This record gives sequence, C-alpha cells and structure tokens, in this order.
Amino acid sequence: MLLTFRGDTLDLLRRTPDANGTIIYPLSRRASIKDIFEGLGLPHTEVSRIILSRQEQTFEKIVLNGEHYEIHPLTSAMPPTMASTLRPIPLASYSFLVDINVGRLAGLLRIAGIDTEAVEPESTDSNTVQRAIDEKRILLTRNRDILKQRRLVFGRLVRSENPDDQLREIVDLYRLQNRLLPFTRCIACNGLLNEVPKDAIIDRLLPLTKKYYTLFSQCAACGKIYWRGSHHDRMTDKLEKIFGYKP
Repeated sequence: MLLTFRGDTLDLLRRTPDANGTIIYPLSRRASIKDIFEGLGLPHTEVSRIILSRQEQTFEKIVLNGEHYEIHPLTSAMPPTMASTLRPIPLASYSFLVDINVGRLAGLLRIAGIDTEAVEPESTDSNTVQRAIDEKRILLTRNRDILKQRRLVFGRLVRSENPDDQLREIVDLYRLQNRLLPFTRCIACNGLLNEVPKDAIIDRLLPLTKKYYTLFSQCAACGKIYWRGSHHDRMTDKLEKIFGYKP
C-alpha cells in the first residue's frame, strides 16, 4: 500500500517519505486509513481530504493492499464552517479552546477579539476533548496524542512555539483577518467588554488612572476594568506588526 502526503502533513511524519512525499506501507493487519496515518505520527485533525482513485474517503475506510492514498492537509480553502466528506457537520462560527501548552495564545486571541476559552490546568485530556465537542470549539494544542482521540472533530496541532507566531498561524489558517475585533473581549475570562462611564467605576480606580484616563470599558462577565494605557498601546503595536491592524 502507498500513502502520498501533501503540504505540511509531511512535517509531522515519524517516517521519512521519498522525494514525492510517498511512503510504502507494508499492510499486515485490518485497519482504517485513520489508524494507519496516525500510527505514522499524523493526527486526523490535520487532514482535510483523503483521496483514493480520485474519490474522497472517510477516516473509517478500511485499507487494502495495492491501494494508493493521497493525504491532504488542512488549508484555509476548506474552513471548518464548510461541510466536507471528513467533517459533514460544520461549525456555525469560529471559536477556540486553547490547551495549557499554548496558554499565552488564548490571551492573544482574546485581545484580537476572537471567542477563545482556555483549558483548566487540572483538566484531563478526555475532559478537554469533551469540552471542545460540547462547546463546538476548535481545540488548539501542541499535544499530538489528544488530537488523535477519535471523537474529536475539529482541532489544530499548533506548529509555532512563539506566541506571536502562533497567533499569526491561527489567523492565517482560518482566515480570521476580517473577523478580528480587537479589544472587545476580556483577556482574563473571554467575556465581552462594554463601555462604562467613568463615574460608575471611579471608586475602583487608582489615583493616577483617575487623573489621566477618561475612557473605560468593563467585562460583562467578571467585571474587570480596562482603559487605554501603556498595555493597550503595546498590544496595538503588536497587532499592527502581525496583521497591519490600525485602530
């Protein structure tokens, strides 16, 4: 049996393919195509299409000797909001669940205005996957094993190690550039921010904040207060460097 891997799926393989991205796989047991390529190191969440004789296949396809499969990567051309053979029930919107191994990414996505929840430190892999399913979120992680759980439909093995690069990676992959609403979500809890009169929260402000700032917003969920101080300016500069964002 032959498997030809396309795009960045090649980067995740534990076995070196030939110059065409093809691996000769000696089939010795009954197995699904998902079991085969996950055994080679590639989580099923990273695959957008499985092609056999020009026909798209599902993860459950039982492989046979003599077959030649093409394994295609996730790309921005096949968003999770679009139905496909591998994912017939698409997501209604873009929202994410960020694992603790890419924890800083959660804050950056929230700053960019993307609906993002964070995995609790005590959460098991099983509970994390179930939460992603229940809340219809895309799981972002650097843990390959959690992405191999069969019931998980939407996920991404984050390639980058640097948080800023991770943010760029996710925004580019899911084409979120036109969905960004910077400074509309709470960095701490993901709640939505609403403008609030200074008089309504003045007793919670430090003296210098009272003196120098007039515009404030407050998280509708946790009550955290925000204003356009030095941190806001640094985050604006960061978003400008990554996306060209200008307020």
